Amino acid sequence: MKIETWLTPNAAGESERSPASVAIVIDVLRATTVATTALSAGAKSITTCGTVEEAFSMKSEASSDNVPLLCGERGCQPIVGFDFGNSPGEYSPAGVGERELILTTTNGTAAILAAEQCEHMWLACFANLSAVIDRLVRWHTANIDTANKDNDSAFARIVCAGTNGCVTAEDVLLAGAIIAMCHQRLADSPRFYDGPIDLLNDSGAIALSAWQHCITHDGVNSSETLAERLTLTQGGKNLIAANYANDLVDCGSIDVFDLVPTRDQRSPARFVAG
Repeated sequence: MKIETWLTPNAAGESERSPASVAIVIDVLRATTVATTALSAGAKSITTCGTVEEAFSMKSEASSDNVPLLCGERGCQPIVGFDFGNSPGEYSPAGVGERELILTTTNGTAAILAAEQCEHMWLACFANLSAVIDRLVRWHTANIDTANKDNDSAFARIVCAGTNGCVTAEDVLLAGAIIAMCHQRLADSPRFYDGPIDLLNDSGAIALSAWQHCITHDGVNSSETLAERLTLTQGGKNLIAANYANDLVDCGSIDVFDLVPTRDQRSPARFVAG
């Protein structure tokens, strides 16, 4: 399995952004966790956009019998005039069940736009980690036939949203967890570099090392210890300062959901339960 990793959405220049077969976008705190939670709560779809103005415009253009809910944040805080913010705990079946959502956030939806050149796009968080691994392994198995071995676009790209253009540990840790778990599923040897994962850049190795260090030295072995670890990241500190410390529990919960938000429309990007 070939994996390329971007530690931020601007990690690669325009000339280096070759189309990937699969892009896996990560914004642990909090956009991809919110998207996974909302679809698990029964939302019909989530359409993402880059600006608040776009979100209001998309709502105004919707038919009167199918008005979408506006969701998201700026600077960690809810947006005036929106129906929901960016806390996973807000997204219940009673609130979003059978509704279409429009989502715009500071970092996550920008990462989705930056990664749009791909055949398939999925959203990942710790809450759907195993579901993402299952999907990725199935994709890999379907693409190891002879016809695709020399296909340069047959690789997966992991895209970390970061915070305001900077690398954030929570996204890097999840990228490393995805790489490590794919190796565990596919390898005969515990030694990572014996294969079958082919890391296409050093960012993947950095993410893998960060996750392995998190397990072996930081003692992260459960949702509770992961949530504690997230309090030490810059993204976690930002949420605590904004009075959203409780969100770290939801965002640190591992394997709560078994679905993967899957893009079914490129522009604007729309995601459904997959």
